Amino acid sequence: MKPKDLPVLFDQGQTVVAIEAPLTERMKVLEFFYEVAQSRKLSLYFWNQGYTHLQQVVEFTRLIPTNAECTSGLVWLLEHEQAPGIFVFEGVISPDAIGKFSQKTTAVLSNLVYSLRANNNQQFLVCMESYAEFPSYVAPLLPAISYTLPNITEIREAIKKLIETRFDLDAKFETLIRTCLGIPMGELEMLLSRSLEFAHTLEELTNAVLAYKKGKLKGQGIEFINEPDVPEAGGLDLLEEILERAAALLKPEAKHHNLLFPKGMILWGPPGTGKSLSAKLAASKMGVPMVAADWAGLRGATAYESRKNLREFLQFCDASGEYGLVLYFDDFDKGFAGFDSDSDGGVSRQLAGKLLTWMQERTSQVLVMATVNRLEFLPPELVRRFDEIIFVDLPHTGARYEIFKLHLAKYFPGLDFNDKDWWRLLSETKLLTPAEIALLVRKTAEEAFYQNSKQFYHGELEKQPLKVTVQDFLEQRYNFTPSMIREEDKIIEIRNKAVYARPASSPDKSRWVKQPEVLFGS
Repeated sequence: MKPKDLPVLFDQGQTVVAIEAPLTERMKVLEFFYEVAQSRKLSLYFWNQGYTHLQQVVEFTRLIPTNAECTSGLVWLLEHEQAPGIFVFEGVISPDAIGKFSQKTTAVLSNLVYSLRANNNQQFLVCMESYAEFPSYVAPLLPAISYTLPNITEIREAIKKLIETRFDLDAKFETLIRTCLGIPMGELEMLLSRSLEFAHTLEELTNAVLAYKKGKLKGQGIEFINEPDVPEAGGLDLLEEILERAAALLKPEAKHHNLLFPKGMILWGPPGTGKSLSAKLAASKMGVPMVAADWAGLRGATAYESRKNLREFLQFCDASGEYGLVLYFDDFDKGFAGFDSDSDGGVSRQLAGKLLTWMQERTSQVLVMATVNRLEFLPPELVRRFDEIIFVDLPHTGARYEIFKLHLAKYFPGLDFNDKDWWRLLSETKLLTPAEIALLVRKTAEEAFYQNSKQFYHGELEKQPLKVTVQDFLEQRYNFTPSMIREEDKIIEIRNKAVYARPASSPDKSRWVKQPEVLFGS
């Protein structure tokens, strides 16, 4: 239910309701209830444990202490006869440390429900909580109303009122609006009011909002992902095509043909094969933001806290996905190890169920991209909610050539080898993953820089190009053992199951697919 449904509930004789709203939205909630109270010619009161007296809410949501001394919350309301009015009590039905509803809270709350209804005295109780979750035996007595995050239209109107006299509302205004998605309205207004004191342009204001948003999410174990340092993953042409098709479905015209943005993709394969990089590049290619969440990190100290964290995060994703969003889970399978056991009291099953329901029912344009090494660790019913399962294998020869070229351009601009040297390098690195190729090139660059630092003064170092040969790369190659050798059994087991997924790469058709035969010895 939404806040607009509240007057209907009151008209139906419902005298006690709960409203779920973040702490930052208290004044917005009180503004709404003040209008409801005024329309019914009722007084509005507020209380939480920070007050010793009941507070009356008056015009402009000012709080004025009354003569009524109140220290016991719901018990006080039950035991003292009050005049007609709407009583908003904050934090009075929160669960205990392990997320359980106490017997006392249940008893007092049920007594109030029946008492206020029997009195028929135009007294209404609103229990305001940051997260509303009640036992099955309490839920029928206490309808819960959710204070929803603002949509794009509401954000646009609110920001206009705050800044239109300060800045020209040019194209950068839309960037600011998109950046504000996912922030509750009351919190957003406080943030913008503070930031306007220091921001002199729309761009500076947008950067301030983005920095705040990143900091807030980081505290919850969630990160905004910046663009990778390479423009593409290399050798994953079929995956690139799948992502391009998904990006096309973000266009408004797609909805006219009843086409929807895909719900999710699983990138499956051995470690280091470019799954994470591909997910990061996907957001960049689609022109949408990307947030990375640690599935295990969403778990709280209790089952209640875990459900709260997941609920708030998915609400944020829905609100932020109005123009498209990539939600990225790295090593998704690790969070589901032991899923079928009851070692955690069934919390993993509860969270997976909530994610499954959200993926099935949501309408927001959020693409869930999850990377996994062991697909069998995921619950089958969750796997079925993903539109695509794509296998990212070790790179073939042509793909390794592309990956080398990408990383060489970063450290050695313009460097190339003759065909003989390329054949040698590609042959000696056939067991390497893309991550290991990146490491190999970086280590070679570091060694070349070290050698330069012994020959030139500091002022001359930056002017000296890093000179390397194929032999330098091969020396670095044999300084470490590839994962394909270290963990051969595990990787072969993963690769043997690749028939269950679509390949991320087409067969090698490059000029490096087959090394020329030597007809005559030297």
